[in-house]
Amino acid sequence: IENVVTSFAPRPKKAWWQSENGVEHVSIQLDLEAEFHFTHLIMTFKTFRPAAMLVERSADFGHTWKVYRYFAYDCAASFPHIPHGPPRHIDDVVCESRYSDIEPSTEGEVIYRVLDPAIPIRDPYSPAIQSEAQWVNHSRLNLDWEQEGKNLQGRAAGKLQFWGSHPTYKGAVPRVLFCTGGVPACPCCGSAEPSPRTARFYTTTCVRAEPLQLRTAQPGHVQTRASEPNLAQRWANTVRHRKPQQTSLIPCGLWCRMPCHGAVPAGCDCNEHSRRCHFDMAVFLATGNTSGAVCDGCQHNTMGRRCHLCKPFYYKDPTKDLRDPAVCRACDCDPEGSLDGGLCDSADDPARGLIAGQCRCKEHVAGPRCDRCKPGFFGLSTNNPQGCRRCHCDPRGTVADGSRCDPVSGECFCKQLVTGRSCSQCLPEHWGLSHDLPGCRPCDCDVGGARNNLCAMGTGQCQCRSHVIGRQCEQVETGFYRINLDHYTYEAEDARLHQGSVVEREPPPDHPASWTGTGFARMLEGGWVEFHVSDVPFSTEYDVVIRYEPQHPEAWQEVGLKVLRPSPISASSPCGNTIPADDQL
Repeated sequence: IENVVTSFAPRPKKAWWQSENGVEHVSIQLDLEAEFHFTHLIMTFKTFRPAAMLVERSADFGHTWKVYRYFAYDCAASFPHIPHGPPRHIDDVVCESRYSDIEPSTEGEVIYRVLDPAIPIRDPYSPAIQSEAQWVNHSRLNLDWEQEGKNLQGRAAGKLQFWGSHPTYKGAVPRVLFCTGGVPACPCCGSAEPSPRTARFYTTTCVRAEPLQLRTAQPGHVQTRASEPNLAQRWANTVRHRKPQQTSLIPCGLWCRMPCHGAVPAGCDCNEHSRRCHFDMAVFLATGNTSGAVCDGCQHNTMGRRCHLCKPFYYKDPTKDLRDPAVCRACDCDPEGSLDGGLCDSADDPARGLIAGQCRCKEHVAGPRCDRCKPGFFGLSTNNPQGCRRCHCDPRGTVADGSRCDPVSGECFCKQLVTGRSCSQCLPEHWGLSHDLPGCRPCDCDVGGARNNLCAMGTGQCQCRSHVIGRQCEQVETGFYRINLDHYTYEAEDARLHQGSVVEREPPPDHPASWTGTGFARMLEGGWVEFHVSDVPFSTEYDVVIRYEPQHPEAWQEVGLKVLRPSPISASSPCGNTIPADDQL
């Protein structure tokens, strides 16, 4: 039988197929012309239902057949080798008796569901399930009209309905048809021509004219002939702008085997970032049976069901239209300091606090690009989940805010007299780290009583000579005394000068003078001073100390000291081992 659905749809209860009188074994083969995604089969019989029948399907235009289900009043007699139902698995082929009773005598139904609601199905879209509800282009029914034991024979008549599913739409129960077709079933935009390429799934919308009866045999087809290429486009435009209160809309998944050159199929809204899409049942159900279109191959760094989202590491430019090829811009985030390797907010969303293009920094990172450490942190690193490490600075020795350090090296900013990576040590010859402005204080060790000018950083204690005490080594132990450093003093202004002159200086009235005698002897480069020493009481080791005040910031480049003795040194004296070289320094 050809033109199965189109010839049936205009008169659903006034037309049927009828077998010859007295013929018991009947085979009805339906040429559906196009491919159907088969989920339900409802057969309504004008007279008694058959005593036995089976339903077969073909997906290769009648070359091979597969039995869906057996129906019989007595399954053991009619189909002895077929298990008696109900089925336990979705792919079980069984025989059922509940639809083969003699009653009712008219308008009795035989219903077959590919996905039996009594069988639990974890994933209705898995390949195994889809293989059962696959495309069908031919259907064949083998019927035995004799009701055994009843001797009821006569003409049999009935109608067949091939449905997809039963979604509720605005209080009604429309039948949604999953249909396919050739060129006429693929509406093209404008004057675009169909192209024979790989089959794709597209979606469109069909008008439901009656509450429970679908008038069009193939939604999307709309009785459009190949000679009328523009009619399908006009229909699609008409449906797209139809108000919901004027008519009910039934979404239909359209399988276009010949997509259109240079145009996007009707119902495929990809915001001009793709020209291909497919139908997805899960999306269709999730959108309230509105649309099942899912775009394929989104371009211009877009993604999503309608190519309406930007890919990761891109964001939507709020100044550009969604259809603009440059609407998605690359994130400009430092991967070392950003969360998720440099991911930015993909779009503006005030409710969620998102700003398009804004980088999300790690805990201790700041900056529009998340490329620098916050104050008090250093060492930006990809491997650090917090981005940077905290500075470890001694607040006593650092300037300004004691928590800050160099953002790269981590070295703290020390006060004038403080040193160390964390500014926790005083400079040499200083002690007493504190919150004072300079940070530390000078040791000020006594020149005569201390061995040097170094002291302990915590106490300031200098390194004293024997029998000398005090922090600065300025006191002697009980039972000892000290002589002045200049106990034997020889004034330069009283000495013999060569290329020099005497400069007299008055002592200051408010503090002791730093010199002795009447003043100084000013010496020029290359000059020398000759001192006459005649009051040394005995031979021993003496330290010669020259006190002077430089007139230039540069130090003396070379100073020579020579001892001229009045007579040879006695071998028995303490200086008996002195050699001539020891008298010249």
